[in-house]
Amino acid sequence: MHYLFESQNPALAQQTLGSAETLSFYGQGLTPIDCAVLSHVIRPCDTIKHLDLWSCRIQCEGLQRLGPALHKCQYLGLGDNEDLGDSGVKLVSDALRNPDCKIQRLGLDSVGLTDSGAEDLVSALSTNHTVTELDRSENKLGDPGVKLVSDALRNPDCKIQTLRLDRVGLTDSGVKDLVSALSTNTSLMKLNLTDKSLTDRCVPALRRLILTLPSLELISLVENKFSADGRNQLQSLQGTRRGLSVVV
Repeated sequence: MHYLFESQNPALAQQTLGSAETLSFYGQGLTPIDCAVLSHVIRPCDTIKHLDLWSCRIQCEGLQRLGPALHKCQYLGLGDNEDLGDSGVKLVSDALRNPDCKIQRLGLDSVGLTDSGAEDLVSALSTNHTVTELDRSENKLGDPGVKLVSDALRNPDCKIQTLRLDRVGLTDSGVKDLVSALSTNTSLMKLNLTDKSLTDRCVPALRRLILTLPSLELISLVENKFSADGRNQLQSLQGTRRGLSVVV
C-alpha cells in the first residue's frame, strides 16, 4: 500500500485511508497509477457506496485499472471524462454484467459515447437488474443511439426510473421511437429531454407519452424549439395526474 503515499495525487491517498461510504475526487486529475491504487483499496472494502470520479480526466487505461472494483459501488459517477469514449464505456458495461454488480445510479454524461458504443452498454443493461438511474447526457448518440436506449426500455425487466438524455442530438423522429418503447414500460418516473432540437412535430407523441405512462412523475423538455402553442399543449397536461410535473 506504499503507493497511497507515493501517488501523484496526495488527496487520493488521504481519502482512501480508513473506511468510508463515499469517495469523491470531483475535478481532480487521476493518473492510471492513482486509479490502480484506488482499485486496490476498494476491492476488499464493502463500505464504498458512492464513487464520484466526475471530471477527473480519466482515460481508458485508468478505467481499466479500476475495472475490477467498479461493480461494487451503488453510485458510479464518471461524467465529464470525455477521453473515455466507447472503449471506456465498454469497461463500464463489463461491470454491469458482473453477477455481483451493485450499481444503481450510473453517470455517463459527456464521456465521448457514440451510438456505436451505446450498443454494448444497452446489451449489458438488458441483463442488469440493478440500475435505476442512468445519465447519458451530452453524448453524440443521435437518433440511432437513442433507439438503442429505447430497445433497453422495452425489456420487461428494465428497472430504470430516471433517464437523462439531455443534448444527445435527439430529433422529432427519435422521440417517436422513444415513446413507442415506453408504451410498455412500467418503471420510468423521471425523463429529461433537454436537447434544443425538438419541435412541434413531436408534441402529439410527447402528449401521448405523458398521458399514458402511469409511472411518470417528471418530464423536462426545456430549451427545445417548441412554438408557444406547442409549449401550451404540453404544459396543459401539468397536474392531469396527481404528482405529475411537466417542465417546458
